[in-house]
Amino acid sequence: MTTSTKPAPSELHKFLFEGLPVRGMLVRLDESWKELLGRRKEPLTPAVRDLLGQMTAAGVLMQANIKFNGALVFQVMGDGPLKLAVVEVQPDMSFRSTAKTREAVPDDATLQQMLNVHGQGRCAITLDPKDRLPGQQPYQGVVPLSGPD
Repeated sequence: MTTSTKPAPSELHKFLFEGLPVRGMLVRLDESWKELLGRRKEPLTPAVRDLLGQMTAAGVLMQANIKFNGALVFQVMGDGPLKLAVVEVQPDMSFRSTAKTREAVPDDATLQQMLNVHGQGRCAITLDPKDRLPGQQPYQGVVPLSGPD
């Protein structure tokens, strides 16, 4: 099961509450998400679609906040029916999202049930610089998925 496209978010807004130490960012993927889903030959199950949508929004927000000149890759992989979900966001906020399954994922599956059935789930974030120096490797952090859903 694979979905790929390079749309950009429909909206990306930064906000700040005057006089308070509060700031944030809002992203909406409306049209770009519909475009991504519309290119699929087979629909995603609701659980996979929701996870991939949340990951895509999170990836766009991370890329917008770090202002990194390169690709930000956010992925989860595991030992459940969902083998892998990956989002790549470029500095111009264009993105690609992909999900691969081993078997059918129940419509109401939790993250634990999709990816971490036997405790082998992992989450990775990779920063791949656009203009890497010779011998320079991408930066990557990998952590286990743990705890309740």
